[in-house]
Amino acid sequence: MTLKSYTQWKELLIVEDEIGNNFCFMCGWGVEPPVAYIPPPDDWAKCVPEWLRERRDEVIDEMKKQKHLVEEWEYPTLKR
Repeated sequence: MTLKSYTQWKELLIVEDEIGNNFCFMCGWGVEPPVAYIPPPDDWAKCVPEWLRERRDEVIDEMKKQKHLVEEWEYPTLKR
């Protein structure tokens, strides 16, 4: 099972799982190389949907395959 990703506009990177669930990560606008922002490890599970909670390393790998630099950034927590 692998994740895939695609950009939407310049500032969004969408990560999708094998059954079509997706989550949007913010990106830097107009920077080269592109930068994708993710929640820090301690906040990850509070900021991403359940299907993505145990897949942080996979998300980072997928972002890097898309030639994005990956930086930690504060994200809002999801309401559950």
